[in-house]
Amino acid sequence: MAITSSLLLLGTVGAAGVAGQAEDGRVFHTTAGPLAEDQIGDVLAHHHMFVELGAVPPTAYLEADAEMVNEVLSPWLEDAKALGIGTFVEFTPLGVGRRPDIVKYVADEAELPTMLVTGIYREPYMPDWVPEASVEDIADFLRMELSEGVADTGVPAGFIKLSQNATGMTLTERRILEASCIVAQETGASIASHITSGPTAHSVMDALEAFGCPLDEVRFIWVHAHYAGPAEGAGLEGGELVGADAGFDYLMAAADRGAYVSLDGIGSGYWSDYFGGYDLNIGWIEQLVEAGHEDLIIIGSDTGWFDPGQPAGFELEQVDGVWTSVGELAQDYNSVPGEFVPAMREAGFSDELITKLMQGNPWNAYSR
Repeated sequence: MAITSSLLLLGTVGAAGVAGQAEDGRVFHTTAGPLAEDQIGDVLAHHHMFVELGAVPPTAYLEADAEMVNEVLSPWLEDAKALGIGTFVEFTPLGVGRRPDIVKYVADEAELPTMLVTGIYREPYMPDWVPEASVEDIADFLRMELSEGVADTGVPAGFIKLSQNATGMTLTERRILEASCIVAQETGASIASHITSGPTAHSVMDALEAFGCPLDEVRFIWVHAHYAGPAEGAGLEGGELVGADAGFDYLMAAADRGAYVSLDGIGSGYWSDYFGGYDLNIGWIEQLVEAGHEDLIIIGSDTGWFDPGQPAGFELEQVDGVWTSVGELAQDYNSVPGEFVPAMREAGFSDELITKLMQGNPWNAYSR
């Protein structure tokens, strides 16, 4: 199947070279080239620079202006760098108005190495070609973006980012997952997926194993696991009733299986204190560490993005001639490095554990 949009297809620039490659061959693929573990610094492990969220289909992203985006984001990125951030992981996949060309421009202007992703968001957000595509068509798309570059950037994707519906995988989402398994085996890329339901997260892990991708061979990151964490139980069919298993039990069971658990609403006004409160997340981390899973915790806040559609909460205005985000839900990148790291220290977390959460675990989850 031909995929003709210039925003979907790749440019002709080859994959980045091997400068910075670690002894085991793994690197962080970024806009600044491949980086070794000792080059990445602290990592913003789940954030966005550009996404058109919620529009079906997204359209405003096609007309977005890179200079305008840079005006909005550059102060936030400079603040993040001043707090010690050395690498940014930009999580926007196909289907929610991604503009990797703009992200690369903004990252280059900020001189902040940024990892891009390949992958396809869940229904109903995915592009029209996807429901008609075969597993191999989808695998070809992922394979090319991991090897040659995301869209026309020439920057190889770091990993595969997906999403599945909280009510369970659709058949199309299942084909995407199968294609991702095939390509992950070939390339060593990890698979990360935005899932807000504990039962769905575990069904995705079951499917990966059935496709030949056991979690001890292919890394899987449950993105937005924090959404399930505070629930009394998983939502059940037919109303407000919930299951007997507490929400956090699903997170613990995922880590028991070898999945990374991503607590990525920390300090986020978008996600609210109900999911992102510092004490709440410190408690979850303590429980996971006590269970022997300190190597499987990813932290982030999922903040920061420029939304060209300017939905409620993400409005933009010119302030003293400079485009500025004025919406109440838009937020800078400071909550984890500027506030949560000190909160972890105050809670008694060792420097070794904090470094693992800010550097080691993102490296192990996303390098290849």
